[in-house]
Amino acid sequence: MRVVGRALARHPLTVLAVPAGSLWMGVMTGLGELAHPVATAVAVAVTVMVLAWSESRIGILRTALAAGLGSLAPVAVASLLLAAGVALGDWYSQLDAADRLWAPSVVLVAVVATASRGLAPAHREGLRAAVLAAVLAGLLAGGHGVDLTRGVALLIGLGLGRILVPLSDRPAWHDPAASSARVVAATVLGTVTLSWWIAAVAGDGIGVLSPMGALLDPGSTVAVLTVLIVAVALLLRGRRLGLVLGIAALLLITGLLAWYYTVIPIAEGWFDLPADSWSDLELPLVVLTTWLAPAAALLVLVARRRSFRARADVADRAADRERVLAQLVASDAGSLGFMGTWSGSSHWFAADEPGSDARGAVAYRAAHGVAITVSDPLATAADAPATIRAFARHCSARGLVPAFYSIHSGHLPVFAELGWSVTPVAEEAVIDLAGFSTSGKRRQDLRTAANRAARDGVEAVWGTYRTLPEALRRAVDALSGHWADAKALPEMGFTLGGLRELDDPEVRVLLAVDASGRVHGVTSWLPEHRDGALVGRTLDVMRRGADPMPGVMEFLIATAARAFQEEGLATLSLSGTPLAAGAPPPDAAPPTASSRAC
Repeated sequence: MRVVGRALARHPLTVLAVPAGSLWMGVMTGLGELAHPVATAVAVAVTVMVLAWSESRIGILRTALAAGLGSLAPVAVASLLLAAGVALGDWYSQLDAADRLWAPSVVLVAVVATASRGLAPAHREGLRAAVLAAVLAGLLAGGHGVDLTRGVALLIGLGLGRILVPLSDRPAWHDPAASSARVVAATVLGTVTLSWWIAAVAGDGIGVLSPMGALLDPGSTVAVLTVLIVAVALLLRGRRLGLVLGIAALLLITGLLAWYYTVIPIAEGWFDLPADSWSDLELPLVVLTTWLAPAAALLVLVARRRSFRARADVADRAADRERVLAQLVASDAGSLGFMGTWSGSSHWFAADEPGSDARGAVAYRAAHGVAITVSDPLATAADAPATIRAFARHCSARGLVPAFYSIHSGHLPVFAELGWSVTPVAEEAVIDLAGFSTSGKRRQDLRTAANRAARDGVEAVWGTYRTLPEALRRAVDALSGHWADAKALPEMGFTLGGLRELDDPEVRVLLAVDASGRVHGVTSWLPEHRDGALVGRTLDVMRRGADPMPGVMEFLIATAARAFQEEGLATLSLSGTPLAAGAPPPDAAPPTASSRAC
């Protein structure tokens, strides 16, 4: 009883709707009024879930008003419209006047239309488009009285939303023109798809598109509907393939409808035209022009074809390296920013966007519909928020989902403002070089490694890959090859550099070499810039040779820390440890979570 009491207090409308829906179905079944009991049961269940969702979104009172007014007012308006149609001699109104005008789905439509006003812009637009497509499909293919009531409920629900529900204040980050064009294209194609499905499954439709149900045999109908569903999904994602599939399917549908319901009827003289009255003309006119609905959808898709652009511009990928480096040096891209210069990255510059007030840039890689960044934005702290928003709009215009990977916690407020989710994927160890020392118990391993290196004659050798002696360069190549061959997986790339990334004049290389010239270990250090100055280095490549000196990596890291400290750098980053969340090492600055926002 306590559970029931708590549920009744939190979701009273939902709890009451369950027995009410069951009772209504029982009564209608007894009266023989349910032509499709399974579909009705699904509608009742979905309505109950929508009521629970609405109660949690806009509250019990607003949901009650939406459900109550959204049930009574649409029935009253639909009754008046049908009465007017009957008085005018409309054939459809005469058929629908005797129909049932209410169903649980009327409440569903009204409540969803009302509560959707409080959603984020993209979710609001998408949900309303889906409801509109379903309602229009019911009107066009079903054509029953309850379909008219659902259409009125949608309009009344939208009006109630403006009165009862505050508009969401979450900023829209999508490109408005591209997003709206895709939603419109998906809506019209979705309407045709649902209309065909209703006409084929229901079998009792009298709407203008009900003839679609008899166009093809069941197998062909399922095949074309599958293509249409895929096309709608691709259109919503901004894919050109969806546009191509949708146009091809609509051409087929329009052609078949025009042939079977216009050309053949006219050729065989199905109708006596001209008719003496509107009532005699209405049905022939509807049949002969059935093809106009998919033809109109076809025109909408063709008109919006420019909103389905290529996902990656050649200009992005072919950005001048000097321009990228200049942007990197002048900005604050964090300890991982230099990874954005690696081969395979595309580069977007805010300055290239018309009307953009941002001055930063973003390095990213596009794959499988996602534009995943490889570092913080290449922007100053002041320009970073505007850069992130502008890049998100750029991705939206190209049908890409932006995902900021390896980004530091200082940018998280922007993602919270946009309503994006954030997931920690690694923890970065950053050493404050101003206070770095190898003394103390916690640094015993570093001192031991340094002492062993001195005893074994292992020395630290600095340089860049190209300035190393030829013998050492060949040794580094061999060491890297053996290291990669010993791994079960190939080199990861992306945010883990290899030999190709080592070969860069901006990257410093530190080797551990003994007296015989054997390389025990190799590390590489990426530059970190801020406001035009070199402020730190980040560990990238870290590989041991065969049978290396014990503690060789500790020796190389301690050597690098002392060298960078003497050069006046502020920090040394040991990069991120995947999925780690432990205590920071001694002398480390507060850890910065590398995060992904999408």
